[in-house]
Amino acid sequence: MSVMGIHFHTAPNVHARRFDDELVLLHLGAGMYYSLDPVGATIWETLSEGRSTDEAVAAVVAGYDVDEPTARADAQKLVEELLAKGLIESRST
Repeated sequence: MSVMGIHFHTAPNVHARRFDDELVLLHLGAGMYYSLDPVGATIWETLSEGRSTDEAVAAVVAGYDVDEPTARADAQKLVEELLAKGLIESRST
């Protein structure tokens, strides 16, 4: 299933905080924490601002030395992982 073009929001009980280049996510409901590298942080922050996954890909391409197909594949994989861990939800949820 493609997650491109979809808008997401942070799931309840999930908090994010940036520490230098790393973004730390705390899922209070699950008692788990996760960290994202700078590219993952860019994707998270773009989605958290209410923008789509396509816009997150554009932000990655603009900010890093990566081509669009690679950025799209990486964003797809990260968003699938964030969904599976209950850290984000689609806007329709």
